[in-house]
Amino acid sequence: MNDSNLVTLTCSNMRSWGRQALSGRWSMAVLGTILLSALTALPILLFSFIFDINSLDYISDLYAMLISGPLSLGYIMFIQAIFRRNNTSPMEIFNGFERFGKALGLFLLMNILILLWSLLFIIPGIIASYRYALAFYIMADHPEMGILEIIGESKRLMRGNKWKLFCLHISFIGWILLTILTAGIGYFWLLPYITASTVGFYEVASGNLRPQYPRLSPEAEDGGPQ
Repeated sequence: MNDSNLVTLTCSNMRSWGRQALSGRWSMAVLGTILLSALTALPILLFSFIFDINSLDYISDLYAMLISGPLSLGYIMFIQAIFRRNNTSPMEIFNGFERFGKALGLFLLMNILILLWSLLFIIPGIIASYRYALAFYIMADHPEMGILEIIGESKRLMRGNKWKLFCLHISFIGWILLTILTAGIGYFWLLPYITASTVGFYEVASGNLRPQYPRLSPEAEDGGPQ
């Protein structure tokens, strides 16, 4: 695989990439996000009618644990396809279940590692969460890789890039506030926007994309007019 790259693009650039990727495909992205939310929430509502209140929490937690990995993988595969202008549909979210065991294992290992770092203090936990932030993006591209190999690759790609990704996510604060003001409805636009922008970040960090910067004039390259 390519050597890791320092991501020097501004947050504004990466958000712009996200918007460009979603241009003309917002409706499909929103439908995919609604499907993701339905798969996450509706079964839990169904459980509430079937099971008594004392066992509901355990069943809901077990369900969330089992599906979070495959759904995360499927959703990232879906948004990656949108970003790369490949043919896709919201149903691609279900493709994450084709790698159910590996996706579940990656989800559990990531959360165990983040929890262990969080026991030291909240800051190491946050740093750990960004250290492994690209794991499912890597799994989507490299199904042949093992879980530990994916974790190691995410650590490698994020070396020197954790602060940049953190800043990118924080730069969505306006959208997050809008989501709160719209009683959560804005979430269906916010999640694909954040994910598409993060796909752009991943593409640069992994070397799949090399941003083109304007060339300097010959005078500037030589240090200016003589």
